[in-house]
This record gives sequence, C-alpha cells and structure tokens, in this order.
Amino acid sequence: MAVNLRPDLSRFRIGISAWAADRGGVERVAEAALSVGIGTFWLGDGLLGRPDFPPWSGGMEAFGELAWLAGRYPGASVALGAAVLPLRDPLWVAKSAATLDQVTEGRFTLVLAPGNWPDEFAAAGRDFGERGAALEAGLWSLREIWSDGAGDGGPSPRPWTPGGPPVWLAGARATMLRAIRLGVPFQASRIGPAGLAPVAREWFDRGGTDLAVRVRMGVGGGACAGAGSPDATAEGALIGPAAFLAEQVDAFRRLGVSDLSIMPGRSAEESLRTIEALADEALPALTP
Repeated sequence: MAVNLRPDLSRFRIGISAWAADRGGVERVAEAALSVGIGTFWLGDGLLGRPDFPPWSGGMEAFGELAWLAGRYPGASVALGAAVLPLRDPLWVAKSAATLDQVTEGRFTLVLAPGNWPDEFAAAGRDFGERGAALEAGLWSLREIWSDGAGDGGPSPRPWTPGGPPVWLAGARATMLRAIRLGVPFQASRIGPAGLAPVAREWFDRGGTDLAVRVRMGVGGGACAGAGSPDATAEGALIGPAAFLAEQVDAFRRLGVSDLSIMPGRSAEESLRTIEALADEALPALTP
C-alpha cells in the first residue's frame, strides 16, 4: 500500500539564480529578489565554458560566487545546485561547503549531482560511466569528514551546522532512487508540473522525503499558457504571462514540492521581468 508522505503545503521556499551579463546586473537581480522576499540565491556547477552559460549567467565557479553573494547580502541564504561531485575532490568540497556554512551561519544548502556532460569528464580524466558510484562514494566521504567524531587533524573549518550543511541529490531517475535509499532530499531539474507529477507520485510513494525542483521560468507571450502541456518549451522552461507563472508555482507547491529554485533569465532584463511577474502574481498567492 502506498504511503503519502507529502510535505505540508506551508513548507514552500522559492529561490532564484541571480543571473545577468555582468556583476552589476547580478547585483540588480539579487536586490530585486530580496526586495520582494525571495531570500535564497542558487548557482549551478560546471567545469567547461558553454555558450548557454556565459560567466555571469551560470558560468562562474559556484563556491566562489556564492561566497561573494553571501558577503554582499548578509542574511540571505545561498545554495549550490547540482554540484558535480565526481569531478571534484570530496575533501576540498567538504572544506568549501563548511566555509560557506560558517560564513552564512547555517544558511547554505549543497545539492550534489553525478554530472551530465561527458566532455567535462574527459577533460578531467574521469570515467563518465562510473559517475553514479563516484557520487555515492563522495557523499559518504563528506559525511565522514563532517562527522562529530572527526579529530583535530581533520579539515578546517568545522561546519557551523552539526554534521555538515544540508545535502540533497539531483539528477535523473537513478539518482532519485539513490536519494530515496539514502534518505536525502531530491531536486528534479528542468521539468514543469505536468512532467513532474509522475515523478512526485513515485517519489512520495516510495518514501522520499523533501522534493525540490530547479527550473527555468520567464515572462513571454501567452502561447505556453494555452498549450496542452506547460512543459512544451525548450529545456523544460516555463514561459508565459505573470498569471501563467503563478499557476505553475502553485502547481509545484500542490505536488508537494518544498523548494523551488528558479532560473529567471540569462540577462538582467529578463531576470528582472521574471521577478516582477512573480511578485505581482505568484508570491501574493502564497501568503498564508
């Protein structure tokens, strides 16, 4: 018999990727998000340069830029989505994550992923086919490094959060099943509510804990709102008028999603339009 473990609908957090063409644009996007009550900044992870992710729109080294954002906007939370652990040294990930956990006083979340781009594994001399096993081994290494029993010879600093900052997994179905087995939250990516519905059903029926989503959202014409599926755009993006975006945010919440990370656009202008639309329609509807 399936067990319904969906989180309470009141447990719902929205974060934003402060993306733009330059540092000044990132600051404008971050300040706009904070002004409407969006207090978590997300960044992804990647090793090689890609046209889809120029430097200030997702191409920076994530730990470094998150540390800058945390210092630039005290009190904000920061989160690293889909950090590709098989391409990183777990010891240095533990140190970097513990540093962010310390400087934010516990307002840092680390999401780990097995990786999606074979060329990055080739560049690093790593086996793309073994990335799932490497992810799990790395997670156990992080937990051991952060454990309360670690001696004085362990990495410095110790985390602010006992046992280390919150760690989630992100990826495809195999990673979702691994997250269920390990008892950690899972973050789906680039998928709208219609596509997420069967994933969420399986996640909760199998006993999954918190479910999160990272998705591209933006303001555009009404085509998406009238389409049969809100997943009809490229890369699972949800593009439409403000009312459409509000519907999608509420649909995620009703599926049991507890954390929604939004990629609002790759320029400051796109990102600001998305934040304005969320503030006009989506955020007021979430107010108790």
